[in-house]
Amino acid sequence: MVPILYAERGIAQLLLASQVILSLQLPFAAIPLVRSTSSRALMREHVNPRWLAVLAWIAVALIVSMNATMLWMLAGAAAGG
Repeated sequence: MVPILYAERGIAQLLLASQVILSLQLPFAAIPLVRSTSSRALMREHVNPRWLAVLAWIAVALIVSMNATMLWMLAGAAAGG
């Protein structure tokens, strides 16, 4: 329906919206993954080494901060600023 109504511009906007939604869902998968793979009680001998857990938490923090920045910018654009 989108291609018929909005042509190429509508498809580009739909693709952008889907990527934004996917990026917002990423922390909901990454945070439990890092928590569980860093848990010695859960993973036993397969637990992440400390250095890998630190790098993983840094990556998760980066993802969350970039998503927060994106939401902040989108909220400002929606408010007309």
